[in-house]
Amino acid sequence: MNKALTPSAEPGIAPGISSGTTLKFMEPFVRPPFVGIVSLPQHISNHSSAVSKLPEDFTRRYAECKAAVEATLQTALKQAEPKNLLEQMKHVLANGGKRVRPILAMLACGAVGGNPFYAAMGGVIIEILHNFTLVHDDIMDEAQLRRGLPTIHTKWNTSIAILSGDAMMAFAYQLLLKHYALSPRFVECADLVTRAILEVCEGQVSDMEFQDRADISMPEYIQMIEKKTARMLELCAALGTVLGNGSARDLAALRTFARSLGIAFQILDDILDVTATSTEFGKTLGGDIIEGKKTFLITHALEHRNTMSESDKALLEEFLRNRGLPLERVGLMTMLFERNGTLEAARLSVADYTEHARRALENLPQSEYRTMLHHFSTMLLERCF
Repeated sequence: MNKALTPSAEPGIAPGISSGTTLKFMEPFVRPPFVGIVSLPQHISNHSSAVSKLPEDFTRRYAECKAAVEATLQTALKQAEPKNLLEQMKHVLANGGKRVRPILAMLACGAVGGNPFYAAMGGVIIEILHNFTLVHDDIMDEAQLRRGLPTIHTKWNTSIAILSGDAMMAFAYQLLLKHYALSPRFVECADLVTRAILEVCEGQVSDMEFQDRADISMPEYIQMIEKKTARMLELCAALGTVLGNGSARDLAALRTFARSLGIAFQILDDILDVTATSTEFGKTLGGDIIEGKKTFLITHALEHRNTMSESDKALLEEFLRNRGLPLERVGLMTMLFERNGTLEAARLSVADYTEHARRALENLPQSEYRTMLHHFSTMLLERCF
């Protein structure tokens, strides 16, 4: 990593905290020289499976940010409590991953003129909170694997998994207090984190309630994924902005960017569930259909079923009645989506939300980090990991 960009102490530690440790960064702090062409994600096209080539400068800087996140996380875990749940917490948190959320926090901080490495710990806090929600999601979904490893409730038991998730949430708040308590906007930071977690819970409850309903409207679906999926990305952008001391205008722009990007990401996830290969998707193809989930595709199809053929109506009724379809009938549902314009509507929606996200960035001052956020959106939506 470029030494000019490397923190000389544990990132994010406030003066006077943790045995008098003071936050210091090596000088000078250099903004990354960054150039590149921004393009729309190829997944919005029905005919192209290619992805845009991300500039080498972006991928290099992303790798530097990821290395900082990993180092910060490892430092944090050395101080984690309670010790008798540390193994389970490490099982979840040390399992790599893209670290999209903490890096988004860092890029947002840089985009408003702050030092992105000051936001690394903030990003790690969100990563811990995100994984806390996944631990509890896995229990509710009875999932056996997470990122190729046994889930906590499978490897240990459900009680340990619940307690591990609880401990992770408490640990995240402990880190927030320890590292940012002396920040002039600490109360704002704490409020952002708390509100986001409450809304993620609200979104999860809505998703569960939708399984018992046949009359989900598209606005209801969008509101659900905005809270369940997009809100955590929005928190990353918002926390990074506040830690970088961004203005109200900056905060509004970056929240809009992340929220719209998160919604686009989830709708694209719904599309890939029935169109990607298992290798590309990393999940069971058609899993949402098998599990009876109310995705964008199902919601759109149900809203337009009055215009469908009798056989298509019957297939939708079978899906609702049985709360899903067997694997061998997933292909029939995919063809229903295709011939009734549902897949096209979803692709157009991804394009619209992506464009809305990128327009929001135009409210920020031109900078290398603003350009990096454009490329970040391409990386996320094209799965260029």
